[in-house]
Amino acid sequence: METLHYILLSNGLLVVVSLAFYALLRRETLFGVNRVILWLGLATVLLLPLAELPDWRPQPVRHMMQRTAQAIAPTLLAPPADITITYPTGQTFRSTLQPPTQPGWPWQRYLAGLYLAGVLVLLVRLGSRLWALRRIIGQSVCEPYTDFTLARNETVTSPFSFFGWVVINPALYPPDVFEHILRHERVHIRGWHSLDTITGELVCILFWFNPAAYLFRHLLHQTLEFTADQTVVAEGVDERVYQYNLVTVSLSASRSPLVTSFGQSALRQRIRMINRPRSGPAVWGRYALWGLLVSAGVLACRHRDQAQADTSGFIPNHAGKRLPATSSTRALVVELEARGSWYQHMALFDTRSGTETIASDPVVVQILKNKFSVANDFLYASALYINGKEMPLDSLSQIAPESISELFVMHQLEGQPDTDRQAKPYQILLQTATKPVRFTAQRNEFFALLQAAAISQHPRGESYMFTMNSLLEATFFHNKNALVERTADEHLKVYDEYKNDVDVFINNLPATVADVATIHVREVARLGTRERPYTSWFRPDQPERRFELHIKTAPKRAKRDSSYYVFSPFYTGDF
Repeated sequence: METLHYILLSNGLLVVVSLAFYALLRRETLFGVNRVILWLGLATVLLLPLAELPDWRPQPVRHMMQRTAQAIAPTLLAPPADITITYPTGQTFRSTLQPPTQPGWPWQRYLAGLYLAGVLVLLVRLGSRLWALRRIIGQSVCEPYTDFTLARNETVTSPFSFFGWVVINPALYPPDVFEHILRHERVHIRGWHSLDTITGELVCILFWFNPAAYLFRHLLHQTLEFTADQTVVAEGVDERVYQYNLVTVSLSASRSPLVTSFGQSALRQRIRMINRPRSGPAVWGRYALWGLLVSAGVLACRHRDQAQADTSGFIPNHAGKRLPATSSTRALVVELEARGSWYQHMALFDTRSGTETIASDPVVVQILKNKFSVANDFLYASALYINGKEMPLDSLSQIAPESISELFVMHQLEGQPDTDRQAKPYQILLQTATKPVRFTAQRNEFFALLQAAAISQHPRGESYMFTMNSLLEATFFHNKNALVERTADEHLKVYDEYKNDVDVFINNLPATVADVATIHVREVARLGTRERPYTSWFRPDQPERRFELHIKTAPKRAKRDSSYYVFSPFYTGDF
C-alpha cells in the first residue's frame, strides 16, 4: 500500500506541477527562473510523497483522510499461547499453530508487471538513442573549441548539441547562419541543458502512463530553447536576422528528442517569445500562485500524528469522522471513541451520501434464520445496547434485520493506556427503526456477510498451508482446517461434511475427492486449503464451491527408503 500511495501522490503532483506551470508561467520571459521552477517541481513530485510531516490539519479533516486506511487495518491479536502436549510415555512436544496464508492481490502484480514492462521498453529505447548519438559523434571529424568540441559530420541534416559536442554539417550553412548556430548551441552547453533533456526523458520513462509527464518534458524543452534564444539576442545579434535564420534551419530534417537543436522546438513559439516584452515585477505574483498550488499537495501527503507515535505506530481504526450524536446509539459511539482505545470494528449507518458499512474480522454478530445472534466465541466478551440501553444478549434474537436502523460493533484495543479492563471488549450497539427500513445494496451486502458468518468462521476467506509433519499433527488432532483426515491405513480422506463443497487440485491439476483417498500421508509435500470469500459461495446465482484443496505430492516417499524417514509423534505407520 505504501508503494501505491507513493505512485498515486507523485503522479497527482506531476499533474499539478505541469498544469500550473502551463497555465501561469509558460509565457513569462524569466527563463532562468522558469528552469529552476521546473526543477523544484520535479523535486516536489519525487520527494514530497515520501515526507513525514507533522499532522497540523484540523481533527475532522485528519479523521476523514485516515478513514479508508483505518477501515481495513488488521486487528491486533495477542500471540498464540504455547501449548505443550505430554504423552503417557512422559515425552512432551510443543504444538505450534500454523499461521494462515493471506490471499494475494493478483491485479497488483499484473499492474506492476505492466508498468515495469513499459519502463524496460522505454529504457531500451533510450539506450539505443544514446548509442546512436555516440556513433554519430564517433564518426565525425572533431575540432576542439574553447568550451566545446565541434563535430563535423556530412550525414547530419540538422545541427544539435549534446553535452560538450556541437554536431553540424558546415557545408549546409552560410557563415552568418553558422555563427548563430554556434552561439545558440554554446548557450546549451554552458548551461548543461543536455542534463535537463535527459532528465525529461527519464521523467517520461518513470511516468510513461501519465500524460502530464510528456507535458513536463515539452515545457522543459521549450524553456531551454527560449533561454538560448534570449541569450544569443542579448549578445547583440540582430533579432530579425536571427529569426530568419531560425526559419531557414527549421526546414531541415527533424532532430532526436535527446539533443538540443538550433532550428527545432516549436518555431512559432520561439519567435513569439523573442519579440515578447520582458516580464515586469508583477510576474512574481504568478510564481507565488504556482507555489501555493503545488504546496496544496502537502495535504495529500502522509502525516505523522503525535498520538499515533505514542501507540507504537498503530493507528486506531476510528470512525474517520465524528458522527453527529443524533440518537442514543450514536451518542454511545461518540463517547467510546472519545476514550481513545475504542474503534468501529463493524458498522452500518446512514450518511447524507448514502449507507456506509465497515466490516472487519472476526465477524462478531451473525444472522441465522433471520434472527441475530452473537458468535459462540464472543458470547462472554460482548455486551449489547439497544437504543442506548444495555440489554441481555438473548434480546438480539427478537430483532429482525429490517427493523435495524443502524448497527455498530465497537472493539476495545488491549494494552492501551486508557483501556478499561472492566468493560467487555466488544460492545454491540443497535438503533431500531419505527418502521421497516428499505434495503439498499450496501445493506444487502452487509447482512449477507452476517448470514455467511453463521455458516463459516471466516466468511471473508481464509487460507492454510501444511507440510507433511504439520499435516500429521493436524490430522492427529482432527484439525478441520486441513479439510482431510487420516484413515486407518494412513491415507487421506476428505471430511464427509466437505465432500460436496470442495474443489480438489493435485499437483496443480483438477482432481476428485476419490483421488484424495489414493494419497498416502507420507506422499504429501505440501497441502494447502482455502476457504473462498462469501461473495463467491453465498449467493443464489451460480455459487462456487466454498473450499479449495491443493495437494502437492512427493511420490517417492510412498516407498520405504532409507534416505527418508518420518520422525513424528503423530505418525504410527510404516516408517
